[in-house]
Amino acid sequence: MNSNYFSSSKHAQQGSILLEALIAFLIFSMGILGVIGLQATAISNTLDARYRSDAAFLANQIIAHMWTDPLAVAGTMPTSYVVQPSYACNPCTSSNGNANTQAWVTQIQSGFLPGVTNAANQPVIAINGDQVTVTLYWQSPQNQATMHNYVTKTEIKFN
Repeated sequence: MNSNYFSSSKHAQQGSILLEALIAFLIFSMGILGVIGLQATAISNTLDARYRSDAAFLANQIIAHMWTDPLAVAGTMPTSYVVQPSYACNPCTSSNGNANTQAWVTQIQSGFLPGVTNAANQPVIAINGDQVTVTLYWQSPQNQATMHNYVTKTEIKFN
C-alpha cells in the first residue's frame, strides 16, 4: 500500500518542471516587453526635447538679428525706441519680411523643425513698439495630429 502511494504521487508531479519553466518564460517576456516600451517612450521624449531646443535656438537667432541690426530700431534716446515693422510677419514665409526674416524662414523650412512647410505651421513675428513676440510651430513625425509651439517674448530697448 505504501508503494502505491509513492508511485501515484510520482506520476502526479510529472510535467511540473515544464509548467514552471513556461511561467518563468512568461514573466521574463513581460519584463522584456516593458523595457522595450520604456525605450520607445524615451526615444520619443528625446525627439520632442530636441525640437523644443531647436525652436528656442531659432527664436533667439531672429531676436539676435534684431538686436544687432542698426536699422531694426528707430527712435530717440533713451525711451522711444520702436522695432521696425520690417521684421514682423504673420505668417512668416520666405517671400515676406526683410532679408533677415526671409533667410531665417528658409532655414526653418529646410528641416530644422518638422511640419513647418504646412501653411498653418508658419512662424510668426509680432512687433508692438519695443515688444517682440516670436512663435514657432511644428508637428512631430511620430504624432502628426498634435501641433507643438514655442513662444518667446522680449523687449528690445537700448539704454
